[in-house]
Amino acid sequence: MTLSEPTPPAKTKCMLKGEEWNWTSWDSLDMNMGNVTLGEFMDHFEKEYNLEISMLSHGVSILYSFFANKQKVAERKAMKMTEVITSITKKEFPPNQLFIILEVIANGPNDEECDLPYIKFRFR
Repeated sequence: MTLSEPTPPAKTKCMLKGEEWNWTSWDSLDMNMGNVTLGEFMDHFEKEYNLEISMLSHGVSILYSFFANKQKVAERKAMKMTEVITSITKKEFPPNQLFIILEVIANGPNDEECDLPYIKFRFR
């Protein structure tokens, strides 16, 4: 039997809030905003992190993408985050669930793509 120490995970660099941030697969962006609308979420994300969301997903379901039908995007931006997800997935959230895991693709001020960890979004 051989014992060894685990190695730390690989780091990924991105510019966040105007500073270089090195994150690993152990990191997440924690957002505790309550059940806001998709539009409010996107506005907060842009103001807080100085990044523009180009795609937002939950599991295999795409909640927002820059290339989607403009009418559908406008409808979804007015809906609460939980309403958007349940309308797409056709599944209700259990009453004891507090968080939603979101994946995001975002662009920085110079239109360069920024790799980010998942978002742990607290909606209750």
